[in-house]
Amino acid sequence: MQTITTTSGMVPPTPDPVGAMTILVTMFFLVIIIGIFVYVLQRNIRSQKGPDLSSMKPSLTILITLLFIIMLFAPSDINIYPSDGYYSSFQIIGMSWQLILSPYVSFMFDFTFLLVYLPFTFFRIVFIYYIYKYYHGETTRTRVIIAGILGELQLPLIGLAIIPIILSNPFLTVMLSIPIPILLIVGLLILRIVPRPLSVSDWTGSGESKEWWDKEQEEINVSDNA
Repeated sequence: MQTITTTSGMVPPTPDPVGAMTILVTMFFLVIIIGIFVYVLQRNIRSQKGPDLSSMKPSLTILITLLFIIMLFAPSDINIYPSDGYYSSFQIIGMSWQLILSPYVSFMFDFTFLLVYLPFTFFRIVFIYYIYKYYHGETTRTRVIIAGILGELQLPLIGLAIIPIILSNPFLTVMLSIPIPILLIVGLLILRIVPRPLSVSDWTGSGESKEWWDKEQEEINVSDNA
């Protein structure tokens, strides 16, 4: 994780506002393309009578690929390094890039960032994998949603956990991390509008014909009446 210090002689990277705008515009159009694809996919699926897994596999493969693209290139977190008496740092980061907005504007793209961020964000991969498992009848929506939430909160929770260590070292700076849940939102939209194939069953062995929140409420009612 990059930390801006006030060490004398530090030379900041050359400002690159064009690169910064390029990545933001690219992400904007990527989200639009994914939205259009998901809409067309769910229209096609709902127009079929009883879509099965074999007929949906090509579309599901594309969906999973798009989710990985979002994970790699979409903004994932806003990192704020509070002022240390000279200036504060404000960054927007992705798995493969950093956009520094303060105290100067600079954009850096490097796939080696993956080696740094992956230990702090691997639950996002788990989230995508659980979506894959859900459409193959191997898990439930509840577990998919939990994995997605953990993926967004993983970095902020780790940051909170190491605050005592940072405060004990005068050379380290506290980082506040705010998640940008683009991957979670897109994943939940897919779960909401793309039905699961009728040829698969729930991992417990029973079909999930109703929404998960309705089924959980029924289970609560049954336990209360027992």
